[in-house]
Amino acid sequence: MIKINNLKRSELLKFCIIFFITLLISKINIPVINTSGGMPDFFLALFVSLIASRVMNIYILFLLGLLVDLLVGELMGQYGLIFTAIYFINFLLSKYFVFKTSIMLASQHLILTTIGLMIFLLSSLSYELAVNTNLFAIKWIVTCLVCLLYNKLIQFFSNKI
Repeated sequence: MIKINNLKRSELLKFCIIFFITLLISKINIPVINTSGGMPDFFLALFVSLIASRVMNIYILFLLGLLVDLLVGELMGQYGLIFTAIYFINFLLSKYFVFKTSIMLASQHLILTTIGLMIFLLSSLSYELAVNTNLFAIKWIVTCLVCLLYNKLIQFFSNKI
C-alpha cells in the first residue's frame, strides 16, 4: 500500500515537472519558429502523449484543459473540449485497433494530434475563413514532432519507475 502511494506521488511529481517545463517553453519565443502560426502547440502534444499512453482519466483531463485555458489565455473550455474529444477518439481507436509496434503508436499520435489541431482551428478565437495552409502545415509538423518527443520522454520516465 505504501509502495503504491509512493509510486503515484513520484508519477505526479514527474507530471508536474513536465507540465511546468511545457508552460515555460510555450511562453518562450523560439527564434526559428517564432511566426504566429508556426509555433507548435506544446500542451496539445503533451496531452496527446499522455492520453495515448492511458495515464489520465477524462475528469482530470477536462480540469487540466480548463487550467491550460487559464494559463495560455485561450477561450475558456477550448482545451478542455480538445482533450475530451481526443480522449474519446483514442478510446474508439483502441477499441477497434491494437497499437503495439512503434510505427503504429506513432501513427496513433499523428492521428490524435491532427484531430486536436483541427478542433483547435475550428474553435479558435479568430474566426477567419482564410487560413494560411502553409503555416498550419508547419505547425502540424512541428507539433507532431514535439508529441513524439513527449512520448519518448514519458516512456523513459515510465521505465525508470
